[in-house]
Amino acid sequence: MKLENYVKGLKQKDNQAFEAVYHETKHAVFAMVLPIVRDRSLAEDVMQDTYIKMIENIYSYNKKYKFINWLLTIAKNTALDMYRKNEKSFSIDIQEADDLFISKESGVESQLEAEYYLSVLNKEEQQIVLLKVFGDMKHKDIAKLLNKPIGTVTWTYSEAIKKMRSLKEEDRDER
Repeated sequence: MKLENYVKGLKQKDNQAFEAVYHETKHAVFAMVLPIVRDRSLAEDVMQDTYIKMIENIYSYNKKYKFINWLLTIAKNTALDMYRKNEKSFSIDIQEADDLFISKESGVESQLEAEYYLSVLNKEEQQIVLLKVFGDMKHKDIAKLLNKPIGTVTWTYSEAIKKMRSLKEEDRDER
């Protein structure tokens, strides 16, 4: 079922609609906010604020846009507000990003390996890779959300994958 179909339920304060939306979007929202705030506990706070704002502003949702893009815009703006309030530079803790990899069916070793390779990317690369892989978003949707040309998003994603593969090859050669 498309997320847009849950909007009526959200407007009627239907808990099942909220749970369905949350279940379908939680990884994408986390993927959007973590590279901005760079701290798991703050990312969780931002997620909570994002869903509260979603409910408070559900009547302003315009059906001509994708619901996920609307929600991720709320998440991005909420994360940026949180970042500005704290005015700190957070570093990503590889072990704290485990929620992103739990949904992927793989063992603990592959999860740790994925987190290690993700940690070598800059903020923008992390965000694009996380939205693509864990948010299951298309490059064109990521481009709209981040207000970047689709070519830039595609190139950045490709370069990020190359960086991670290169690091993996270096690690393999050292063994």
